[in-house]
Amino acid sequence: MKTIITTLFIIGSIAASAQSDPIPTVLQDQFEAFNTGDIERLVANVSDDFKWFYITSDTLLLEVKGKDAFRKGMESYFGAGVKVNSEIESYAIEGNRISFKEVVSHKNKNGELVSSSAMGIYQLKDEKIFRAWYFID
Repeated sequence: MKTIITTLFIIGSIAASAQSDPIPTVLQDQFEAFNTGDIERLVANVSDDFKWFYITSDTLLLEVKGKDAFRKGMESYFGAGVKVNSEIESYAIEGNRISFKEVVSHKNKNGELVSSSAMGIYQLKDEKIFRAWYFID
C-alpha cells in the first residue's frame, strides 16, 4: 500500500509541476504511452536525432539512433505481445535533464509477476527527448 501511495504522490507531483516545466510533462507522457503501448505517443516525444544508450557495468551500447529506428524498435517490442507496467519511483531535475528510477514489472512464462529496476536519464531539447541513457544491472 505504501508503494502505491508513494507512486501516486510522485505521479501527482509530476502532474502538478508539469504546468511550468516541460520535463515532467514529457516524462509522464512517455511512461503513460509506454504502459498503454501507444507507439505514436512514444515516438512523438522524441527528437528526429534521438539517441538511446544502454549501459551496464561492462558495456555502453547505442541501442537506437533516430526517430525511425525508435519507432521500429517499439513496434517490434509491442508486436511481440509484451505486457509490462513501468512506474517512476523517484526523479530529479537538473537543467534540461531528468534522472529517474524506473521499476518495470511483467509476468514471466510461468505467469509469475517479476520486476526489475533501472536508472534512466532523459535530456530534452525543444521539449523533446533528445538523448536517453538507461543504466541496467
